[in-house]
Amino acid sequence: MNSLRRLLRVFDLFRPEQPVIDVDIICQELGYTPATAYRYLRELGDAGFLKRLPRGYALGPRIVTLEHQMANYDPLLACSRDLVDRLVDDTGLDALVSEWHGDSVVNVLIQRGSDVGPVGGDRGRPIDLFHSATSRVVLAYLLPRQIRRIYDAHAIPSGLLHLGLAWKPFTKSLLAIRKQGYCISESELHPGRSGVAAPIFDEKRRVLGSMTLVGRSERFRAFQPGYLCDLVTGAASELTARIALQ
Repeated sequence: MNSLRRLLRVFDLFRPEQPVIDVDIICQELGYTPATAYRYLRELGDAGFLKRLPRGYALGPRIVTLEHQMANYDPLLACSRDLVDRLVDDTGLDALVSEWHGDSVVNVLIQRGSDVGPVGGDRGRPIDLFHSATSRVVLAYLLPRQIRRIYDAHAIPSGLLHLGLAWKPFTKSLLAIRKQGYCISESELHPGRSGVAAPIFDEKRRVLGSMTLVGRSERFRAFQPGYLCDLVTGAASELTARIALQ
């Protein structure tokens, strides 16, 4: 692992239950030496990515600057806003744009509809890889070796094998998703909530992320079968075409 990747792993330590970190936390969770931990904190602090507090270090103002830059100028967001607005207007459901990064699928754009209830994950937080249409539709378009690595790294350690997620049925379900071009989930992340997601690709047809409609299952069933699937796959295809022109 190069020094930059080691440095960036410090950001993985920030969690809702751990908004402030210190040298001891870095050493315990990442296995770095105290000298390395002190150096990384100093470098990130000098660059504005961390700020010093009495109990340690929290995320700094440079993070907010980058968030503003991404929210206003990121090509994926700029290309997708009107598509997301149209999906919400046509259905009243929540519309999401999510991006694949590392071994995570993260919501980068959320537009709430009139359908009240929990959305399919917060903006910026990784989504469950195995129990969400948003994530599974992305997994379905990864290379087989990537899927196997992710499965071994996440499904087996978390005990999902005992929840009907054995390797062969799991890969078979991904093949079915890939064949139909979308994924539907019901009551997986939240009871009584359903979602349908379609993949987004980059200019080389590599899966980039997904577009999702999510809302109450009762509202889903109020639409004609296939209508929501056609809407979200059409919007995802349009977004893919726009990305290719960037």
